[in-house]
Amino acid sequence: MFLAKEGDSGKAFALLATVVVVGLAFHAYSFIVVKENDILSKYNIQEYSISFEESSLQGSDSVLIGDGVTETIQFSREMINADVSQMMARITFTINYEETSGQIADPCDEVLVNIPPNGFVADWQNAANDLSDSSDDCETMTLTVFVYPGYNGEDITEEGQSKEYWETMWTNSTYGSGVLSLEISVDTNQPPGSILPGATDDNEEINVQWEVTLFEANIER
Repeated sequence: MFLAKEGDSGKAFALLATVVVVGLAFHAYSFIVVKENDILSKYNIQEYSISFEESSLQGSDSVLIGDGVTETIQFSREMINADVSQMMARITFTINYEETSGQIADPCDEVLVNIPPNGFVADWQNAANDLSDSSDDCETMTLTVFVYPGYNGEDITEEGQSKEYWETMWTNSTYGSGVLSLEISVDTNQPPGSILPGATDDNEEINVQWEVTLFEANIER
């Protein structure tokens, strides 16, 4: 019968113990590294840089409005040649007129312009909106409607969420949908001697220029 020497048994036990310790150490290291990566992944907040590319579209219209009459000019996204990827930032209307009766010393008529905050999805609560104005001296009037909430044209950095989340945040085409109405009222001022035949002022031509500011968002991680 073969009998192992006592020294050999000790060496075998030491080798086995070493293998066990190394194995446990490897598993412990792997567990710690994996868990550390999981923890870092969980609490590592991503940053996203969001930049904006602006463009604009312009157009004009004119309308002859009688004394004491209110006319409405309607505006919608479908009326402009904007790409579906472009969001509306704001709309600016410039209204001007001059006395056109041809009567001597005929004063400027009084013109009132107003944009009702309905029928069109916009940032109606924006304090920078200018929705009404009036003039009785032929001065140019400017009205502005801010459409996309939170947009000011400046690049921003956001934390958390995902790229898809921020893309959705800045591509909501609901803003700018519907029909925007610009109401224009005229109250003519009669020239001196208006009691004479043909010396009346009963309408005024109003010119309206509009500009739509559009933007596209570029999001990078």
